[in-house]
Amino acid sequence: MSPIKYCAKGMLTFAASSFGEHNRANQEAKLWVLMYHRILPKADARYDLEEPGMVVTPEVFAMHLREAKKLFELVSLSDWLARASAGQPLPAKACAITFDDGWLDNYEFALSILQRYRVPATVFAVADKIGTPFRFWPNIVSELIAAKSPALRSHPLLAQAARLIELPYSRERVAQCIGQLKAYTEDALFNALEAIGWSSALASNGPALMDWTQLAALTASGLVEIGCHTGSHRRLNKGLAAAVLDQEIATSKDRLARRLGQPINLFCYPNGDFDTAVLERVKEHYQAAVTTQHGINRLDSLQPHQLLRIALHNDASDSPRKFRARLSGWR
Repeated sequence: MSPIKYCAKGMLTFAASSFGEHNRANQEAKLWVLMYHRILPKADARYDLEEPGMVVTPEVFAMHLREAKKLFELVSLSDWLARASAGQPLPAKACAITFDDGWLDNYEFALSILQRYRVPATVFAVADKIGTPFRFWPNIVSELIAAKSPALRSHPLLAQAARLIELPYSRERVAQCIGQLKAYTEDALFNALEAIGWSSALASNGPALMDWTQLAALTASGLVEIGCHTGSHRRLNKGLAAAVLDQEIATSKDRLARRLGQPINLFCYPNGDFDTAVLERVKEHYQAAVTTQHGINRLDSLQPHQLLRIALHNDASDSPRKFRARLSGWR
């Protein structure tokens, strides 16, 4: 980055952190929903293999909670929504913490930080993958590139990834490749990976997601609510059969409720993808749902099944000023 661009970016960050909506006295109730995925130390081998936009270190996450406590009333997402639905008084500026996917590191690193600061959160779990050796396809691709696996050359769909094994490993380049591969369906991607024998090309590094005991421990803390992130993490794009939607939206909810012994009221769209049919089905089964669309939720225009969120990752929020700039609502 040139000195001029660096200076301009610093000035914009300062302006956003100082003058954004998080610093204003509100007349109407607003809700900030923060979106996290993984909480990993930089020394952890998993950190270097993850997309930059997916991970925050424990130290940065703890700083986020300290800063958020200065600005907001930190709330349970379900509780805030219930109060809004009932017409009860709400804080002018509320903030809810959410985690997508149900990663094992949420149990290993995030839970103790939530407990230290007594902050409620919602974890959106992939019902059919809990306690299984399942890996998300972006992580498989990232690990194959890092291992410079020649197997990537064996399938035309993976040609973009294969080109990267000739270059030094770069998380940013891998993230760009993963974004391009999202043009294909999950079925197509997993079929291609199975065709090249990905599992034999990689050494197993243990489970990626929590098991049922760990998920139950989160709820037993009294701070964490579990929401549904579908059954298989399939992106809910157009054209999915009704039976598939039922499996991903309704059956997955029932499985979580049965195994955890508690109601499941919240839903999260994988990759933020949904259409009208998906939205209507989600409305039938859930109190609310979160998207990946950037923004701040306002009570007077609240869409409970299309809640806006603010994505957090280390590179964009590793100082109080950068974190506050993310909260501003500016892009």
